[in-house]
Amino acid sequence: MTSLDELNTRFAIHGHARFDQVAPGMIVLQLASVASDATIHLQGAHVTHWAPRGADPVLFLSPKALFAPGKAIRGGVPLLFPWFGPRWDAATFDAAHGTNSPAHGFARTAVWTVDAVTRHDDGSLSAVFSLAPDAVSRALGYDHFAARLTCRIGRTLHVGLEVDNRGDVPMTYEDGLHTYFAVADLAPVRLEGLHGATYLDKRDGSRRKVDDERRFAFTRDVDRTYVNTDATVAIHDPANRRTIYLDKHGSNTTVVWNPAPLLTPNFADLADDSWRRFVCVETVNSNDNRLQLAPGRSHTTAMTVRVEAG
Repeated sequence: MTSLDELNTRFAIHGHARFDQVAPGMIVLQLASVASDATIHLQGAHVTHWAPRGADPVLFLSPKALFAPGKAIRGGVPLLFPWFGPRWDAATFDAAHGTNSPAHGFARTAVWTVDAVTRHDDGSLSAVFSLAPDAVSRALGYDHFAARLTCRIGRTLHVGLEVDNRGDVPMTYEDGLHTYFAVADLAPVRLEGLHGATYLDKRDGSRRKVDDERRFAFTRDVDRTYVNTDATVAIHDPANRRTIYLDKHGSNTTVVWNPAPLLTPNFADLADDSWRRFVCVETVNSNDNRLQLAPGRSHTTAMTVRVEAG
C-alpha cells in the first residue's frame, strides 16, 4: 500500500483534500468541497461520510463499526463486488476449488489504489480509485477484470462503479452500493418510488410479491430485493425535516434493508438502537438482474444522492 506521505505528496489539495491514518493500516481520504464534506477509506473505496455544508450527515456510520484491515465497515456505502450477499454459485465453485467465498465478494475488504483527486471549476471534488486482480480474486475465479470507483461531491454525492471485462469469455457478476442512509427516527420514515415493483421478500422465504404501498413504512425487520426497477427512491425523514433522493444509473435492482430489534443482536458492530437511525436503500444488480459482461465491454453502476429540506 502506498504510504501516507506519498499519497499526500501526489494527491493532496490544500484546504480540500488530504489523507489521514485513522487506525493501523487504515488510511482515509478527507474531502471538503464548497458544498459538502466526505470521508473515503482506501479499504473498499468505502465512502463512510457525506454531509452538505452545515447539515447533518446523510450517511449512517455505526458507532460500533470496526476499522481494521480485512474487516468490513458497517455503514456508509459498502461496495459489493462480484456478488451480492452469498455467492450464487458458491456450492459448486467452492466445492470444486476448495475456497470459501466471502459474503458480498472481495472488493469491500481490498485496498484500492488512488488514481486521481481533482478539484473542478464548480467547486466540486472527485476521487478515482482502482482495483485489479490479485491472489484473492484469482482464487475466487476473477482474474480478468478492472474496476474503478469514482466519487464526486458537491451539492450531491455521486458514486459510480465501472467494471471492465479484460478476458476473452463473458464475465458474470453482481454488484451493489449498499448505502446506509441516516435518519433521525425510523418510525415516521416513508419510502416512495417502489410502488408496483416486484420484490423478493427474504423475511418470507424469498417469495415474490408486488409492492402495493405508495409510501412504505418500516413496521418490522425488512429485507426486500426489488427486481427490474431503475426508479428513483425518495426517503422522507420528517424528524430530520428533509427528503433524501436516490437516483440510480445502470442498476435494475433495489434492495431495502433494516434489521429492526429482531435481527440487530446478530450484528456485533451495531448498537442496540442503531436500527432506529438508518435505512439501507441499495443500488444493486443481482438475482434476476445479474450482469453478464462480454469480452472487451464495460458496465457502470452508479447512484446520485441529493437532499431537499422539508
